[in-house]
Amino acid sequence: MIIDAHAHACGEFADPQKLTGILDKLGVDKVALCPGLKGHTSAPTPPNIPISAIKQHPLYGRYFINPGIRFNYNCLLREKQDGNEFVYSLAKAHPDRIIQIYWLDPRKPDFITKLEKDFEKWHFKGIKLHQVCTPFMSDGIEINDIARFCGEKRLPLFIHLWSDGDALKLLNLAKNYPETDFILLHLVGLEAVAEQAKYTKNIHYEISPFSYINEKRLKYAIDTLGADRIILGSDTPWDKDSLENNIARINRLNINSTEKEGILGDNIADILKLKLPDRRA
Repeated sequence: MIIDAHAHACGEFADPQKLTGILDKLGVDKVALCPGLKGHTSAPTPPNIPISAIKQHPLYGRYFINPGIRFNYNCLLREKQDGNEFVYSLAKAHPDRIIQIYWLDPRKPDFITKLEKDFEKWHFKGIKLHQVCTPFMSDGIEINDIARFCGEKRLPLFIHLWSDGDALKLLNLAKNYPETDFILLHLVGLEAVAEQAKYTKNIHYEISPFSYINEKRLKYAIDTLGADRIILGSDTPWDKDSLENNIARINRLNINSTEKEGILGDNIADILKLKLPDRRA
């Protein structure tokens, strides 16, 4: 089973026919889909994010990329529609291919009340937090309430963190909520927490986008945490051909077939309680 565990209902992935066509072409069984920024479904032609030594340094993201994303999200983008309701409509139409992930803004008043009501309506399969777009404290009351909710409902919590320091705080949060699976997106904070995180079994790392995550960091994540804690994602549409390239990269890795199958889909399928195919000959 191959599952893209992190993509947005934006660009080609906002069109169910194009989305399922891409999944079929690449042999991908399912995609875990969250909204585009503020419910936007249109996207410019995605760039390939260039890799260089400086761009792999955590300070580059913190002081150059992250502030730009936050300014764009909070100052330039206007709310387009209820992105969560849109993703629900896609998942309802294609329940065998699309897994709904709920984008949550913990800054909004009574967000927990709305979260509970929306869960009763839609029964989404995970929650997405974006600390860059919608800032929150990694050890604050809000994140504790969300982690508790996820543990009670058996929902994984996908988080795009701001910095290494936030990853370290998240490590302590994960220890306090062992029933909640924390999926840290884009390898943010990996080097800062990996040696400790290997003993915290409910922390997992997702490896998108392809052109920003170099192979050295990917191998470090596998070697330190184990292949069973690494999860395929694409961050579509924000990196051109990210899903196809990430699948090919995983298949090229010098690891055994069980480990490859885990990264490609079995690990997230286990977290989401999905039925795996019987591979017995």
